[in-house]
Amino acid sequence: MSQNIWRNLKYKNIAVLLAVILLFILIIASSCSKDSSKNKGDVAVTVARNVKPDDESESKIFEDSESVEVDNGEKLYSGNLILVNKDHEYKFKDEEPENLVSMYKYSTNKNGVMRFAMTDTSVSVSQNFAVALSDLFGDFYKKTKNNTVMLTSGYRTVEEQEELYNYDTDISDGESTKYNKAGFCESHTGLSIDLGINTDGYPQYKGTGKFKWITNNLARYGIITRYTKDKELITNIESEPWHLRYVGVPHAEIMAANNLCLEEYIDFLKDYSYNKPLLFTASDKIKYGIYYVEATKDKTSIEIPLDENGEQYQYNISGNNVDGFIVTVDLGEYTESEANQTSAAVKTEFAVNNNTQPTQATSSGDSETVITAATTTVPSE
Repeated sequence: MSQNIWRNLKYKNIAVLLAVILLFILIIASSCSKDSSKNKGDVAVTVARNVKPDDESESKIFEDSESVEVDNGEKLYSGNLILVNKDHEYKFKDEEPENLVSMYKYSTNKNGVMRFAMTDTSVSVSQNFAVALSDLFGDFYKKTKNNTVMLTSGYRTVEEQEELYNYDTDISDGESTKYNKAGFCESHTGLSIDLGINTDGYPQYKGTGKFKWITNNLARYGIITRYTKDKELITNIESEPWHLRYVGVPHAEIMAANNLCLEEYIDFLKDYSYNKPLLFTASDKIKYGIYYVEATKDKTSIEIPLDENGEQYQYNISGNNVDGFIVTVDLGEYTESEANQTSAAVKTEFAVNNNTQPTQATSSGDSETVITAATTTVPSE
């Protein structure tokens, strides 16, 4: 009898132990499942997703507003932040941009010294982009006395793009990974340009070696390298370090600090609204408030914050060529008192790794978060 009792107790203890082990396994499995689910879905957009102001910061800056109404039929498809790729056609593809200017007028300094070369005088881009390129290559020449950067292609017509696309598909015997179809190319917008090198043999521009200063500092001028190696699966275009795109300040700096391509950045900004804007202090110490507004039918009403005098802050509205608008508000210069509230200043040079990709870092202050860029080195060619 006692042996049967002992045997039953032993079996019960074993059953309890097995139940505990099974429960422990289930807890671990559940935890792993939750962790893995965080990594599913859209491509991660790094630490910048956490760059949101707190409630106190929001109430101080966005206390009052005034609405403006925009026409979706035109504004949604224009602006510095329009996304033009294989999935999003440029609506005005058959029209030459009104603000198109030749880069020839910017190729020399006030003393007539050439600052950059051009394949011909017809290479043209939009006015704001032309000024940014002029400042970029002007500063590069002052620093290095190197004027061998050559502008090879800017604005393209639909016919010119179709010829390039068809040629590449013929020689590759399939779909092009170098050019988008005519109408789906951002070169129609006047917001992109291709670079070469004006030396013997016309070597390919890589943005490294003698030219790494340009890559390191593009973002300060509102410019990005549009197609990079690590984003090929997203952009569907092979790496092109010679292809630059204008998006404007502060957007280029945010993208560079967080290694975001334009496709990622357009999605990233949808996390920010008028009530929860992205606050960012650019390298010129100007503070910006940035937020996304979804387009409504025909016309869209957009709230613009007012300053302490009840006047609208300076602002810019760009369509994204997809589904909404990106509002960029100039909140004024970042003051010394504000600078004392944060633990880091925005760096004036944006770093790149060995593949000429920007690196990232962030630092948080008491009142807002400032995105900065880490410093790395690039080997000479």
